[in-house]
Amino acid sequence: MRSSRRHFMLGAGGCAACMSGLASARVLPTDLDPLIDVGYEPVDADERGMWQSMEQIEETIQASPQLLNSPQLQGYTAGIIERLLGRETPDLRLYLIRSALFNASMFPTGMMIVNTGLMARVRNEAQLAAVLGHEAGHYYRKHSIERYRSLRNKTAAMAWVGAAANVGAGAYAGGANGSNWIYAASAINTAVTMSVFQMSRAQEEEADAYGISLMSHSGYSPDAASQIWKQLIEERKASAEERDKRYSDRSRSVLSTHPPTEDRMRDLADTAAFLAKRGDQRVTDGRAEWLAAVAPHRAMLLDEQIKLNDPGASLYLVESLAQDGWTGLLRYNEGEIYRLRAEAGDHEKAAAAYAAATTLPDAPSEAWRAHGYAQLKAGKVEDGRHALNHYLAMNPEAKDAGVVRYTLAQ
Repeated sequence: MRSSRRHFMLGAGGCAACMSGLASARVLPTDLDPLIDVGYEPVDADERGMWQSMEQIEETIQASPQLLNSPQLQGYTAGIIERLLGRETPDLRLYLIRSALFNASMFPTGMMIVNTGLMARVRNEAQLAAVLGHEAGHYYRKHSIERYRSLRNKTAAMAWVGAAANVGAGAYAGGANGSNWIYAASAINTAVTMSVFQMSRAQEEEADAYGISLMSHSGYSPDAASQIWKQLIEERKASAEERDKRYSDRSRSVLSTHPPTEDRMRDLADTAAFLAKRGDQRVTDGRAEWLAAVAPHRAMLLDEQIKLNDPGASLYLVESLAQDGWTGLLRYNEGEIYRLRAEAGDHEKAAAAYAAATTLPDAPSEAWRAHGYAQLKAGKVEDGRHALNHYLAMNPEAKDAGVVRYTLAQ
């Protein structure tokens, strides 16, 4: 493990957030062999320069305050990767990052970043495996170095290097032969860094094929790959509708290197159906395992999403997760979304959601507080006082306990 370094800004970009697919649905190739073995070392100046740059960046990530400190969840996620590959994975290093954006990224040295925004949205272990398998595909098929070499002599590649050089003092493109194309001597904005690793259409397709093949061989339901993209499409449509905008897949462009999401979803669905017919292996979606692993973190994950101030997307997310059963936490967050949106009728919707949350055994203490204040505002004093007292009984050391006690004393 490499030593830590400076602050590192993690933001939009990376492979999993890039939509890929084909112009029309079809079965993807599922017989791709890995081009990298355990203990792999860079073979030429290009790769050595890239690895040196990535080592610098990995050091900054290791020191980032955005790292999620959860050995349990990290171990669980690493276990999914090992199951996909059918072996231990000393060649891969996993980092869980506190970012509400739906994203995961694979670096050419075997470093994988998984955002909490991805974990907020997946509904089962198989869906998470679909994204992890896709990212592993980029690494084992050597897409980053292949992409770099194909762009090295083009204006775009030089522009990327120049942009990176201007982001932080000390960052430069150099080397006697030009192979050290980005040297991360100081902070490099992820949006710039990740743009270097945006993959071609063919590479995204290949990573999809590699990932879904790993899923099939390791016993995960391969249709989870298309499901996760279907959910993301529907979330974005819900967001656009809430803002009175027309949904537009930004990848629908002649110049786009990432084909449309809906095409990708259809390709993955067709491939999953093909694999299901071809094999007789029992498959699982691992929903129970995932729910148990994510339970200690779900409150934080939902809070991150609500703070994005995108009520259309947040409401879709809560309702999507609730397809596996409403919980007190989901109902409470539903109420919070309505409360923060504060449109006509939202106060009543929020109050109803808080009330529903308190009828469920796993309701967080905050649900009782919110329910109490909603009842007081509605003139139901005794019900409101009962709810606030219940909140204090559940969380006597709450930061706002004094304020609540003052309310009760009035």
